[in-house]
Amino acid sequence: MSQTRALVTAGAPRRRRVSAESRRASDLLLLIPLFAVLLIIVFPVLWMAYSSLRPASAIAGGITWDTAFSGLSFDAYSRLFAGTGFEHYLVNSIVMCLAGTAVTVVVSALAGFALSRYAFRVKKLVMLLLVATQLLPFVVLVTPVYLFFAELGLLNSYVGIVIVYVAMTLPLAVLLMTGFFNSVPRTLDEAARVDGASTLTVISRIIAPLTWPGIVTVAVTAFISMWEEFLFAQVFLTSDSLKTVQVGLAGLFGEYGTDWGVVMAASVIAALPTIVLFSLLQRRLVAGVAAGAIKE
Repeated sequence: MSQTRALVTAGAPRRRRVSAESRRASDLLLLIPLFAVLLIIVFPVLWMAYSSLRPASAIAGGITWDTAFSGLSFDAYSRLFAGTGFEHYLVNSIVMCLAGTAVTVVVSALAGFALSRYAFRVKKLVMLLLVATQLLPFVVLVTPVYLFFAELGLLNSYVGIVIVYVAMTLPLAVLLMTGFFNSVPRTLDEAARVDGASTLTVISRIIAPLTWPGIVTVAVTAFISMWEEFLFAQVFLTSDSLKTVQVGLAGLFGEYGTDWGVVMAASVIAALPTIVLFSLLQRRLVAGVAAGAIKE
């Protein structure tokens, strides 16, 4: 009897070791495809940054181990800012996107609070229209919006393009804000109103601090959408002094020749704000998405 117990006791650690090894093997099988997909996604970005440092004559040619790291410099960035006016495009994009993001966050917060807290007859219709706008390709709106803005004198102006950016990002922002506000118990609103708080006070001092990750998610989503927008900026902004980064980047491609080093340098600079913004706020974005999925 004692020998049987000893065999069982000795076999238990062995089974645990076997199960741990099998789990490691299964985890490895999952990680290998994950790293492969990650490499496919990251490689073009790394190649773009690497190409921006190579000499202009070497970009079109082949690459060998002997020439892979020879002649690397920031000369393409110097040429970019020396003769293209790209720094003005960068400032234009930052100003337009920050202004549009601020308006989107404020308006979506107010609209999301109304859809989350109040009941009215056309509430379902409003939600349906907000969802339907996400199914509509914005390219079909270029001509009617262009003619409408031409009548109002809003073409080739900061105000006009900011209005377009807000209109593009607002429906999704309202839907997200509604989901975030739904995760906050209504009892907090009622307690604040008993103490004499107004609607704006409830939003700014009660709900906003509790849904801060969600607000950051909406702001980052709106900013990235505005930063990457090209079509409306290309059509609506005809003055060179008002062009955005994306429009300025497209203008670097020449009809008879292209300085690929400058193009790669401009691409790196155009991608940096979104990469840095997402990297710094990654945790809040994940928390915001999780908060938006919770319902009261």
